Amino acid sequence: MKNKISSIIPVYNEGQRIGGVLKILCNHPIIDELIVVNDGSTDNSLEIIKKFKSVKVINYIQNKGKSYAVMRGLNAAKNNTVMLVDSDLDGLNRKNIYDLANPIIKNLADVSISLRKNSLVIYKVMGIDFVSGERVFNKKIFGDIKNLKKISGFGLESFMNERIIKKNLRIKIVRWDNVISPRKSVKFGFFSGVIGDTKMVFQIIRTIGLFGIVRQIVKMKKLIVK
Repeated sequence: MKNKISSIIPVYNEGQRIGGVLKILCNHPIIDELIVVNDGSTDNSLEIIKKFKSVKVINYIQNKGKSYAVMRGLNAAKNNTVMLVDSDLDGLNRKNIYDLANPIIKNLADVSISLRKNSLVIYKVMGIDFVSGERVFNKKIFGDIKNLKKISGFGLESFMNERIIKKNLRIKIVRWDNVISPRKSVKFGFFSGVIGDTKMVFQIIRTIGLFGIVRQIVKMKKLIVK
C-alpha cells in the first residue's frame, strides 16, 4: 500500500497521559507502524509504554529534546508517510486519526496539521496553528534527516514549516475540536509552566526570528487547501 503510515510519538515525562494516547493509536487500522521515542523520561513513562506490546520503543537515558527524538523516530520508520502525534493529548479518539491522515491518503494535500480545541485564540482566528505537533507528511520533506540534530528542542515545527514553504506544499488544516494539549502550567505548576513556555518561545524565535514567525504564518495560509 502506497500510503502506509508510520506514527512517531516523542515522549518526555508524560506518564499520566501517554497511555491514553497509545490506546487510540495501537492497532488503529490506518497506522501500520507505531514508534514511541522515550526521550530520557525520569517518571514512569517507559513502564507504561512497554505495556503496549505492538509498539516499537526507542529509549535512551539523557533527555535530548523533541527534534532529536523525532529524528530517531524518522530513522527507524519503515514507511515514507509519517504521522507525528504529541504524547500529552487529552480527548483524542480514533476518528481524529482518520481525519488527520485522510487528506494525505486521498492526495488532497501534501501535509495535514491539527487545530486543537485549546489552540490559542489567535491561531483559531487565523485558521492555522503553525506550531501544532500533530502532522502527517512524507518524511522526504526534511531532506537529510541529520539536519534535525542542529535544531533547538522546540524548533522542529518551525523547521518543518520552512521546508513546507520552500517546497510549496499543499496544507490541510484538520480541526480537532475535542482534543486539548494541556498547558505547561497544568502539567508542571504555574511557575514551572511559565518558565517552560518562555523557553519554548525563545527556542522558536532562535530558530526563525520574530519576523520569521509572521512570515511563516502568512506564507502557510496561502498554501491551505479547503
